[in-house]
Amino acid sequence: MGTNVLGIGQSALLAAQVGIATTGHNIANAATPGYNRQVIVQSAAEPQGNGGSFLGQGVKVDQIRRVYNAFIGQQVNSTQSSQNYADAYFSQIKQINNLVADPQAGASPAIQEFFNSVQNLATTPNGTAGAAARQSVLSSGSALTARLQSLQNRIDQLRDGVNGQIQDSVGTINSYTGQLAELNETIERTQSVGGAPNDLLDHRDNIITELSKLVNVSVVPQGGKVNIFMGTGQPLVLGSKASSLQVTSSLTDPSRLEVAYETNGTLVQISENSLTGGRLGGLFSFRANSLDVSENSLGRVAIGLATTFNDQHKLGQDLNGALGGDFFKVGVPISQPSATNNGATGNMSANIVDVGALTTSDYRVQYLAGNYQITRLSDGASTTPPLSPTLPVIFDGVSFNAPAVAPTNGDEFLIRPTAAGVRSFGVAINDTSKLAAAAPIATNFPSTNTGTGKISPGVIDSTFSAGSFVPPVSLTFSANAFTGFPVGSSVSVTVNGATTQYGPYVAGTPVPYTSGATVNVSGASFNVTGAPATGDVFTISPNSNGSGDNRNALLLGKLQTQNTLVGKTTSFQGAYAQFVSFVGNKTHELEVTNLSETKLLEQAVQAQQADSGVNLDEEAANLLRYQQAYQAAGKLMQIASQLFDALLALGR
Repeated sequence: MGTNVLGIGQSALLAAQVGIATTGHNIANAATPGYNRQVIVQSAAEPQGNGGSFLGQGVKVDQIRRVYNAFIGQQVNSTQSSQNYADAYFSQIKQINNLVADPQAGASPAIQEFFNSVQNLATTPNGTAGAAARQSVLSSGSALTARLQSLQNRIDQLRDGVNGQIQDSVGTINSYTGQLAELNETIERTQSVGGAPNDLLDHRDNIITELSKLVNVSVVPQGGKVNIFMGTGQPLVLGSKASSLQVTSSLTDPSRLEVAYETNGTLVQISENSLTGGRLGGLFSFRANSLDVSENSLGRVAIGLATTFNDQHKLGQDLNGALGGDFFKVGVPISQPSATNNGATGNMSANIVDVGALTTSDYRVQYLAGNYQITRLSDGASTTPPLSPTLPVIFDGVSFNAPAVAPTNGDEFLIRPTAAGVRSFGVAINDTSKLAAAAPIATNFPSTNTGTGKISPGVIDSTFSAGSFVPPVSLTFSANAFTGFPVGSSVSVTVNGATTQYGPYVAGTPVPYTSGATVNVSGASFNVTGAPATGDVFTISPNSNGSGDNRNALLLGKLQTQNTLVGKTTSFQGAYAQFVSFVGNKTHELEVTNLSETKLLEQAVQAQQADSGVNLDEEAANLLRYQQAYQAAGKLMQIASQLFDALLALGR
């Protein structure tokens, strides 16, 4: 009997010891990341038959079980991925927002200052004040260049920073996957011996959680191992084998880093769109959806302003009597062939033909079975029809031209129409005398005219032909019409928006007169008002002196408020304001999303800790309980020993 009681006491003592050790282990790891509290699972030992009843044989410890809820754990990993995605995106875009939201650092004040200088030149084109005004135009143009390029430099710094973070993230992912593969092997080997290696399981789950912060992953258990997949199913860990990710250059942009994995000895780049979670996904989304758009938006403003200003400047006359040239340097589209193209294939070119139709997107051109397909990357839209056997094709204001060397099937090219807009932007002249503030034609009428007709100062457009007015053209009024236009010239009359063509002009052909109508002769436009008398003459001639003439300066100043960009719906500053609004709205969206995801993560972690975390008060109570059980078991063994001694005494 004493022996049986001793065995029961011994089993109770051992169970209490295990309970104390487990509780102590929980207390020691209360602050250990990823630790899940452990509890002992015990049951009554198999009883011993004793006549018509069974006599208990004490207790046995079946296992030490970790309290782990796989569903809650998956929720934590998922919210970790979402929160880190939003946090990475937000932390990057708010840097752009802080830059462009500052009214002193943005481009809009510099654009305003530049056009103020142009308008000042139009107001004071003469003398010393005119010379100072000309210098001010060049200086404010240089200041605008510096402001835009300062914004571009910051974007370049952010791009370099994203590249660095991509490299760091990939290195950390590879470190985690290597550890997971080793843990898979160790855990399976340990489980084959018997029992669950709780601490190793905790360590593996914690690494998976840390991995979820970097990239969205899915976990598939397989025996004692787990398989880890990312993106659209790319394996990171298969059992005890880890796949190593690599950072590579984009096939169409060597400066752009991408992530690739190796399969059958070949590196396969992972599409940015497939990395939708974690810090890595946030960096890729920021780069594709905000950083590229920001660069292209600034480039569109720079190209639109430079092109439009140059076009009008070329219609003016400088102080040397010559037509104006380019005032600004203008960026051209970037074209890059894919690294997988046939080596004999050359690059293709593109040029901007309509700044008003430009978007902020990049484009992919593919050569497929004898046809070219042009795709707008921002939304996947293509030309109509989507396939063309020949180039050039004009799409979104860009002319896509055929490569110098014929491509082969599957070749592709990346076209970035506005990406270099700011980098190439700058003032093209440094001589104030070459600033074309005047108009290249002059109009006049002699004092001998007897009627009240007057002719306005003329202006020209892009179809202007200087040779049409040398020597001066004399228009004679008779029978409510004009004759004397240059033979062969293109003549049109616009009244209330309706235009009538009278050309090529035939000598002696009368052109009806309407007071105030706009008459265009070979690109030179003017208005005649009043009541001319028969025989009155009006002359149009080349301008012999651009000094003191502000006609083209006035037209240059008006460009500031003209709707020239975004489908001709807004001005330069309006397009820049849309860019600032885009960045601001996206920043606010990400800020709200980040706060929401952070709250969801806190709730998920709290739910996990409530179920699996260590509660020191609870563990302290368990410690007292096991201590009392230990003491009671020891007392039981003492009693068993005394009973045994008594039995021995009876036999003496």
